[in-house]
Amino acid sequence: MEGDRFYRYEENFLNCSRIISRCLAQLEAARGDVDKVIASSVEIEGELSEAEGYLRAMDIEFRTMSSAEKRSAQQKVGDYKEEYKQLQQHFHTSKFNAESEALKNSPTARVKLLTSNQKLDQATATLEQSRMLIAQTETIGDTIITDMGTQKETLMDAREKVKETKGFTVDAKRILRMMSNRAVMHKIFVIFTIVVLFAGICAITYYGFIVKK
Repeated sequence: MEGDRFYRYEENFLNCSRIISRCLAQLEAARGDVDKVIASSVEIEGELSEAEGYLRAMDIEFRTMSSAEKRSAQQKVGDYKEEYKQLQQHFHTSKFNAESEALKNSPTARVKLLTSNQKLDQATATLEQSRMLIAQTETIGDTIITDMGTQKETLMDAREKVKETKGFTVDAKRILRMMSNRAVMHKIFVIFTIVVLFAGICAITYYGFIVKK
């Protein structure tokens, strides 16, 4: 189940990456058209934010996977983090170049770009708050996972101790049974000895006193 969630996050991340690459091509082909620059930039910002969310989700999810899948998933997360970093750098470079060209071609482009960038900054601030909440949630999730691991180890130790105690109990029962059997045998031997001695006394008394008379 955990693996299914990881692969869903992975598919969504890759889809965001494809959209970002397409929008980057559109941004680079804007040729100074400020409206195209703004539209492409806004779409890329949104996709980058979504991609980062899926990347964080994968980063959390792979830690709960089985050891057989965990190493492969961890490697993928590392590769996707590098891909995301490159997409960000590509976007910032392309955006700067596209805005510079737009400013050269249109005197009114500056106002549009400033307004657009202000809105993007506000959206980025909101996203940053969301990222902080996600980071806090991630920390809590890590703590819970660690606690669960510790509890699992504690339960496993307790289980082993129960097994050991059960083994000791079985041994104790076996020893007590042996002691009980020995006690019974000893009692039988004592009774037998008493009977033999009593029979001997009776025989001595009979032959010593009655027969001689």
